[in-house]
Amino acid sequence: MTTAVRPRDRLIAAVVLSAVIGLVGGGLAAWGIYAHFGPVERVTQETIIGGSGGNGGLTAGSIAQAKSASVVEVLTQPVTPAELLAGPTGIVDGFVVSANGLVVSSIHAIQGAATLKIATADGRSFPATIVRADPTHGVVLLQAVGAQHMTPLTFAAVSPRVGDLAIAVAHTPFSPVSLSTGTVSSIGGSVTLAGGDQPLRDVLTVDATPDPRQDGAPLLDGNGNVIGVVVDAGGAAPGVVALSMTSAADLVVAATGGSGSAPVPALGAQSQVIDPATAAAAGVPVGALILSVTAGGPAAAAGLIPGDVVTAVGSTPLDATHPFDPNVLGLAPGEQVTLTVYRNGTSRTLQMTVGSG
Repeated sequence: MTTAVRPRDRLIAAVVLSAVIGLVGGGLAAWGIYAHFGPVERVTQETIIGGSGGNGGLTAGSIAQAKSASVVEVLTQPVTPAELLAGPTGIVDGFVVSANGLVVSSIHAIQGAATLKIATADGRSFPATIVRADPTHGVVLLQAVGAQHMTPLTFAAVSPRVGDLAIAVAHTPFSPVSLSTGTVSSIGGSVTLAGGDQPLRDVLTVDATPDPRQDGAPLLDGNGNVIGVVVDAGGAAPGVVALSMTSAADLVVAATGGSGSAPVPALGAQSQVIDPATAAAAGVPVGALILSVTAGGPAAAAGLIPGDVVTAVGSTPLDATHPFDPNVLGLAPGEQVTLTVYRNGTSRTLQMTVGSG
């Protein structure tokens, strides 16, 4: 006796067969992914926490928590309880760089300050004074008057590279720690802030959402060392913008070295580094493209003009990590240097005496 196979049975058999094939195929696909990439959890963790520096498995959150005691709030205007509820505009950030209360912040953060007061994470507060400032790079050094036994941050021993982990750590009202994290997306650039007449030099950017309340906060690497000073760029550049680590460190060295009147080196020119791809496209060498020259300044006296490309200062080729910046290049006021300059298809040398400003 032959039993007819009903259409319903055929449908059930087809569904079961499809499920079996799907399970087998899915299992094989999953095994292939595992064999090639390893566990998905490991890949995700390495993507988020990765970066150079070998941070020993630290997460961005643990680095922020460990370093948050060194981040301070800087009061620039009197703030009432009612203004706290409305969202105060007179509280910005800074970070401690010496046990006796030296604090780094951005000039933009304290611009227009009616008062200066520094408040620490452990509830102490101190009146503050301005010790030194570097308007070319936008950083300022403050002194918390009477402060002792503070926990300083340290500056990174090497300059950051594109792709490195970057962590902005701030204190904002009602939030002990505010955190932005991403990777360094550009270095050695410049940015002109709203209301500014000259671009700030040696800035870096991070592919993270900027928070204007982090103005003056430290930007840390994967080891918790400072690689920049966050500034509220107001959309003038993409992502989080950070000011020069080198210039901030120089302010600290000058202040702690007892040379309160030490002059600041100046070149009297604004420039932008040309990367290799752009240089190749434009048919010019890699170097610093001169954007403007200050009348009567060192660059003008040497004969530099807008449109020149400075390819080297002395024996140092100029690139993203060595821009046309006296602080980065380690130049001193009064020092005589030889510039290698590309102009109108030919290379020439010019002699320049570093100025002070």
